[in-house]
Amino acid sequence: MVTRCICHDVTFAELRALADATGEDLEGLSRRTGCCTGCATCRPYVLLMLRTRQTVFPVLTPAQIQRLARDDSDPASHR
Repeated sequence: MVTRCICHDVTFAELRALADATGEDLEGLSRRTGCCTGCATCRPYVLLMLRTRQTVFPVLTPAQIQRLARDDSDPASHR
């Protein structure tokens, strides 16, 4: 299971609490905590956390990660 940004040792539960308290999006969370700025492996998981509020995820397949990246770049997918 994937539960955190490994590079900066911040859990998705901590990130969710911060997002809830501040309204931060992915970029704001990255600025505050460094998440997604090391190896960036956590980026698709942080996006999922922001969308679903879940904080524990199975390992995503490359196809799932690609789909999330594509959805993240399409503003229509956030409606």
